[in-house]
Amino acid sequence: MKVIIDFFASLKTAVFFICLLTLLAIIGTVIPQRLEALNYINGFPNTWQPILWLGFDDMYRSPLFIGVLFLLSASAIICVCIRWKSVHNKIFKRLENISLAEIEAFKVSKNLEDVNIDEKKLNSYTSTDLNSGIKVFFKRSGTSALIGGLILHIGLVLVFAGGLLGLILGVEMSINGKEGEKVPVPSLNVIRAAYKADNLSRKARHIRQFSPNSPKLEKMREEIEKLHQIYNDGLMHPEFKVAFDKLWVEHHTNASGTQESIKSWNASLRFIDVASGSLFNEAKETEAKVIKVNEPLSYKEFDFYLANWNKNWSKIQLTIDYIPNVKGWEDYKPEEGVFPQNVQVSVSEPFTIKGFPYSLVVSQFFNDFKISKSTNQVFNSSSELNNPACILVAFDSEASCEVGHTWAFGESNAEKFAFAHNSANLPLKFVFKDASFCYESTMQMSYDPGKPIVWLGCFLFCFGMMLTFYVEYREEWIIVTPDKSVFIALNSNHSSEILKKDLPALEDRLLGASKEENK
Repeated sequence: MKVIIDFFASLKTAVFFICLLTLLAIIGTVIPQRLEALNYINGFPNTWQPILWLGFDDMYRSPLFIGVLFLLSASAIICVCIRWKSVHNKIFKRLENISLAEIEAFKVSKNLEDVNIDEKKLNSYTSTDLNSGIKVFFKRSGTSALIGGLILHIGLVLVFAGGLLGLILGVEMSINGKEGEKVPVPSLNVIRAAYKADNLSRKARHIRQFSPNSPKLEKMREEIEKLHQIYNDGLMHPEFKVAFDKLWVEHHTNASGTQESIKSWNASLRFIDVASGSLFNEAKETEAKVIKVNEPLSYKEFDFYLANWNKNWSKIQLTIDYIPNVKGWEDYKPEEGVFPQNVQVSVSEPFTIKGFPYSLVVSQFFNDFKISKSTNQVFNSSSELNNPACILVAFDSEASCEVGHTWAFGESNAEKFAFAHNSANLPLKFVFKDASFCYESTMQMSYDPGKPIVWLGCFLFCFGMMLTFYVEYREEWIIVTPDKSVFIALNSNHSSEILKKDLPALEDRLLGASKEENK
């Protein structure tokens, strides 16, 4: 047992654990976290197996990271226990536990010969008698510095313990909202169920990637379905709602008043308690609060951080014209004067137009349309309206069957993307005119029960450092022997070079007291 205690109490052991924890944190920063197995296979073709096996895809909740943090916490706790005993003895039993040899071994000391000291002059000292008539006088100052190291280690223990508590019991969830929306937030237990379902889903996808017939998958699927049902029920009975009242962007302006780069992203939020556990019955609400990047908000046990910001292009203006002689639409003959038409529609919401018998919907909108040269996939290259394009789909009256689709581009790009029209099968030509957007924000919502403990630990760590480095603990020792020889010594937690300058002052005080007695 002593070997184990000595191992964990060793400074070398603590430094090793800190270096290992730092290395794991660096790996967790370099390797993207919580992605699908295929991303690691493609991104790390030579090392994806150990990454997944060791849990480096979710580093900060991996058994390895938590294990190292636990061992470091154990080392700090043992150091606190050992230091507690040492500090207690040094404060309350200093004279009882120190030997004459230890005092004589102090670096700053001096022997005084043939000195007759009146012990009454040393009434400010604590004294004790040793064998052979030797007397020891002791005085100290700055006792608070002794507990600095102890407080420092207690602070470290609290930081590690709070971190472990947050990793084990903490949860995170993202919520998305547009201006004017009210987003329901379920209770903590429901969020835990959703968080567990996400983790199980990732593990199940990893297993399916390499072993699609594994018997574990069915049990995991059943568990995931139960957790999803808990989450869906929780959304219908939320604990509160977040109202996205206003979203706006502030820009830096130059001397002429022209807007330049973005200064900050801002969201005005209200938190609304829900009465009787119903999605529709609202109770009291808070006043509007502004959240910014690096300026989080707290409500109840949750912290909210502004994590992402997008332009949601929701309204589109199109010009529609008739295309004659399209294969499969020979019987479609619109009345004269029906086309062209100008319409404003919402993305993903069905709409109808005059003279056309089917419903239409903008199924996808690209505000800055690009085509990947390597994969031929289409994507948005920015959030601005630089090269707009959209896909429109026509459905039958029951919206159960697609009857055709086509693309819409701006007039300047219609010829550039003629290939898209070649795949179209509707007798209509759509030309993009304009689009309007509203901002939408993604907020990271987290519950971390260890955060107050971590903050308390940081405060104690800093306070202990201040006591250790800025408060001087000093001891004065005077040993008087029956043959009138005197041994004086100084001891401190600071440099011995400073004490060497103060030793003559102690000698002068003793010699001065001796001269007064002789007179």
